[in-house]
Amino acid sequence: MKTKARKALGSFRSALIAAASSMVMTGAFAATIDGTTAVRVGGRVQSVDVNTHQVTVINAQGRTEAFQVGSDVPNLDKLKAGTKVVGTSHRAVRLTVLDSSSLAPVPPADGNQVVASVARVDGSVMTLKDTQGAVLTVQANSPNAAATAIPGTRVLVDLVELGSPGSGKAVR
Repeated sequence: MKTKARKALGSFRSALIAAASSMVMTGAFAATIDGTTAVRVGGRVQSVDVNTHQVTVINAQGRTEAFQVGSDVPNLDKLKAGTKVVGTSHRAVRLTVLDSSSLAPVPPADGNQVVASVARVDGSVMTLKDTQGAVLTVQANSPNAAATAIPGTRVLVDLVELGSPGSGKAVR
């Protein structure tokens, strides 16, 4: 009788360990949410390739950013080097859910990371508010991933590195 109980207890422990491992793995996957956001960008035109619809801009930090512009941008052939331009770029973001019991990391000064709180989740659209009160809207790649974040959840927002070719979508 004791042997059956021990076997049953051993099986129960194995099942519990397997379930816990599964939950830890699920938690690891739910800890990041990938998506896109619109970012206002600007700078001075460095070059324009009319054939490929690519505009290269030097931003205020002195970095070079290449943007693929739509065919609906008028007079692209008349856009000259040195012209100041402003536009919107869709950038990939990764939200990393932060543990509520620990201090938030200090983002680097380059502006590619910011700590924010989830203000609202509507399907796959997440509204975030950073520590300065600025609002950021993120379109999550997966509605299921977005649903894991509830209002009040703190996240570290990582923007795709600026200056990588093709990181922008439109300059107007």
